[in-house]
Amino acid sequence: MYKFDLTYATVDSLAEGVGSSQIMPLMERLASHGLKINLITFEKQTVPTAVSERMNLAGVEWTHLPFGKNGPFGAVLRTFQLARQLPDASITHARSDFPAVAARIVGQNRVLWDVRSLWADQRRYIEKSLVNRKLLSVYEPIENLACGASVAISTLTNSVVPILEKRHTNLPTLRTVVPTAVDLERFQFSPLMPKSFKGLYSGTYNNYYDLELSSKFVQNLKRLIGCEIAWAKPKESIVDRLDAGENSTFTVSQQEMAELMSEYSFGISICKEDAGPSLKAAMPTKIAEFLAIGRPVVINAGLGDCDEIFADSRIGVVIHRNDDLADKAKELIDLYNDKETSYRCREAAEKYFDIEKGCNKYMNLYSLMNQT
Repeated sequence: MYKFDLTYATVDSLAEGVGSSQIMPLMERLASHGLKINLITFEKQTVPTAVSERMNLAGVEWTHLPFGKNGPFGAVLRTFQLARQLPDASITHARSDFPAVAARIVGQNRVLWDVRSLWADQRRYIEKSLVNRKLLSVYEPIENLACGASVAISTLTNSVVPILEKRHTNLPTLRTVVPTAVDLERFQFSPLMPKSFKGLYSGTYNNYYDLELSSKFVQNLKRLIGCEIAWAKPKESIVDRLDAGENSTFTVSQQEMAELMSEYSFGISICKEDAGPSLKAAMPTKIAEFLAIGRPVVINAGLGDCDEIFADSRIGVVIHRNDDLADKAKELIDLYNDKETSYRCREAAEKYFDIEKGCNKYMNLYSLMNQT
């Protein structure tokens, strides 16, 4: 008998960002299916009592380790720390490459490689330091090790699967696609648009985002209509401004974000179109959250499965770098004036990004893994 049905291993922090918005509600739902779960995370700050109480109430055994240093060397140290902490479990759900490698180090048999956004590709693109970029290039074998350690994979998008198949001849055939999931109970539908036209940058914006194109779009928008743009930044942000056309900046927690979003007319999440293969794997959480609230989103072309999801659905604006931004701004204004827009956005969130559906997909995959 195994000590746990499931170990969920991640280098993310539960108390902030994706940990708070995605991992925590997912653990609660998986535990409600009767799974005995051990969750392992790496925390960047003192663990809030409310977070510990929430996991205790869900019946999840939570092991939280100090995050330590950033950068490539910190990632290696966390991998070996994680390997030492992995308990005896029927299934190890490894969120991204390094947790999968940790599971391989200790010889875990049933490992789910949760691919996320092609970590090494994305980090190399984001990294500004030439030295760190060269160090990250050494990590290309990490993805091979993660794949080799696994009997199943999950991805955020369908678009990345052909890339993985080309890279890895041993890619597991047990697969599922679980896009960025959103808690539809917490991000409640708000059918009425605000009376004033307001846009929001929500959460983290790093070098992966095209803030230059975002700024140009906002400038075109402001030429056509009175418009206020704000950035609701996370507490862990080290910069005070995006310089992407925002009029104001303020700090909010992930818990406050759900109520805040409904006060705005649209969201902005424009990534760089030349970000390489990782763009096909990406699905920013903020997009799903805006749609869940009932707000259209301005995004870039080529992002994950969004071209297909947004095609002819009128739930946002998709921008190519060479598009006429004035026309795209008019398109957004038309969506704001369309009383059905908020309903279409919520419908898309329920269809593609519902965390309940994501949980069920994982449960089905775990069941198949247990038969191997």
